[in-house]
Amino acid sequence: MKIFKTTLLTLSFATLCHAGLLFQYHELTLMDLDQMNKLVQDKIKESKKADAKTVPLKEGLQAVYSRPDVDRMIDKVVSPLRAELQDLEQYDRILMDLTDEALNALKHTRNFKPAVQVTYAIFLENLMADARRLAETENSLERKILKKIEKAQIKVTKAAENERRVRSLSEARSPSDIASDILESLQKLEKAKAD
Repeated sequence: MKIFKTTLLTLSFATLCHAGLLFQYHELTLMDLDQMNKLVQDKIKESKKADAKTVPLKEGLQAVYSRPDVDRMIDKVVSPLRAELQDLEQYDRILMDLTDEALNALKHTRNFKPAVQVTYAIFLENLMADARRLAETENSLERKILKKIEKAQIKVTKAAENERRVRSLSEARSPSDIASDILESLQKLEKAKAD
């Protein structure tokens, strides 16, 4: 009986868990340009004082990419975080770590609330939108990320679909399907250039 109670308590806590997220997508949606810039600058200041300099930068990058980008704000605020991580030679590693975190949450959805699932899906969607523009070569970081997302074969849960519908966001689509479409279009583009 004691083991059952411990297991039940652990599962209840995991269900309420927000993973490594500072904010969920619906909180970030309410932030305007000034607030997002402040978040970025605060994380950079925090990084300069911290022993583990990449942790605040990673949190900031995750928050920026987890905000629905209907107003194209990511391009306006992400550069300082990217520059700081590149100066530390950690940008590629952090981007891969954040991708892995999102994929893990979306593969093990029982442990995460629908809003958290949607936040991770939005993170991946925004990351892939950037990757589409930057994926110049077969061995680029962006191509590796797209392939990793495609290979994960993520399925969107009904709960996450309902969460998106309630918040009037775009239709929920599997990040893996989106990655597959992007990779296919990049291959067609490269083939057309070669011909």
